[in-house]
Amino acid sequence: MENGTDSSQNKTGIIGKRIIQLLVIGGAIGGISASIKSLSPETGRIQVSETSDTSNQVILDEMVIEKELIVNREEILNDHQDRISEDFDVPEGLRDRVGFWFDIYAIHDSNKRVIHHSQFPWIIFKVVDVTDIINADKPKARWMRNLKADDHVMSEYKKIKKAANNIAKGIIKRNDPYQALVTEALDKLKGSLKRNAKTAARAMRVQTGQKDFFAKGIEISPQYLSGMEEIFRNKKLPTELTRLPFVESSFNKYATSKVGASGIWQFMDYTGKNFMIVNDHIDERRSPFKATEAAARLLKENHMILKRSWPMAITAWNHGPGGIRKAAKSAGTTDLAKIIEKYQSKSFDFASSNFFCEFLAALYTEKYQDQIFQNLNREKTLDLHAVKLARAYHAKDLMKKSGLTKEDFLYFNPDLKKAVARNIRIPSGFTFMVDTPSRLILKGLLTKDTREGDETQISKATDSPLDQDQNVPEEGKVSQN
Repeated sequence: MENGTDSSQNKTGIIGKRIIQLLVIGGAIGGISASIKSLSPETGRIQVSETSDTSNQVILDEMVIEKELIVNREEILNDHQDRISEDFDVPEGLRDRVGFWFDIYAIHDSNKRVIHHSQFPWIIFKVVDVTDIINADKPKARWMRNLKADDHVMSEYKKIKKAANNIAKGIIKRNDPYQALVTEALDKLKGSLKRNAKTAARAMRVQTGQKDFFAKGIEISPQYLSGMEEIFRNKKLPTELTRLPFVESSFNKYATSKVGASGIWQFMDYTGKNFMIVNDHIDERRSPFKATEAAARLLKENHMILKRSWPMAITAWNHGPGGIRKAAKSAGTTDLAKIIEKYQSKSFDFASSNFFCEFLAALYTEKYQDQIFQNLNREKTLDLHAVKLARAYHAKDLMKKSGLTKEDFLYFNPDLKKAVARNIRIPSGFTFMVDTPSRLILKGLLTKDTREGDETQISKATDSPLDQDQNVPEEGKVSQN
């Protein structure tokens, strides 16, 4: 608030958490004293009266302050409200690494670019905030502002890297702010500053914050999570594992990676074919529920193969069970923290060595979402049934017969997008998803066990059709109209 403001003028504003704290204790702010008129713990709305330090009358009669969540990372990672199974307690040896990823998911949005050490991700040199660049009026095109932001981040990255190289060479500049950043960050590591700076200059990377993307995933996930958890319970697997798609795709069922991984679980083509139908016309990796069934089977296999260790089994999701067994043998331990510390391999890269920690960070972020995120618009749970065709049927005819719009039919069955476009003949025994009215309409086309009853409902299934093998032709043998 500026001096000279009309004392009778009312204003409304938002004050951040630090100012709220000052107001609560009745402190003075910028030459203006404040007293609380009313406080609503339920809404977090505080009414205050402000007067200047001079003899002026009330400058601001009623100011509305929105309560801002203060994220307590250590309390959450300690699972202070016992929301998570002990199987997924944060290991002490991975605490710092998990903490880094927790901050990426829960603290930093995509306008924050974290310049950090790739070997020790929690060693952070600088968090570059590009919000002002992204939200600026010029350049007018968003992509140009994105490029400008990237250029700014790269400039900061190069300056920090140069500072690290100079320290490694013994070229010390006392007033160089970038050398100060490097020195302060590396102070957390053992060993000489020169040697650590030399390593850091080679191991520097930029990580974009994910909080806004993670929030979107939390909004989408209620459509599927209850059904996914039921599938995992049926397999006698921890339901915490159903949070892995937050790492892989933020629950975007249309997600496709540069290397061809697809769906919310990001199955690769060759892995998907071991558990699902993946061919030129049908791609069940796109179906959240079918892919979840496949994921449960794969994770259970990994767990059995890898000495019933969830840290190793989850890392194997990214690195493969064979690769993790090789790493454990080389390191002489099954302790993932020690494997990461000791094992050196080009294939066991940044992604593989951090995957389990990313999962834990995502799990704790989601489980404590009420202490991290505000004003989310969560989707409703999809009330669907998994049903099976009793006889072959052309995809477009099946869609029309169901009474569903094309949009809804493909929303429930994204694995059939190409089949519908090409009007492929869907074989008998194929499982697909419909709502209750559609199941009644299609009753005559469905197998007897999926025509009626709650047992076909995905979120309540005890013996879901998804658990059963499907009589589907091999790739290239699906007949066309």
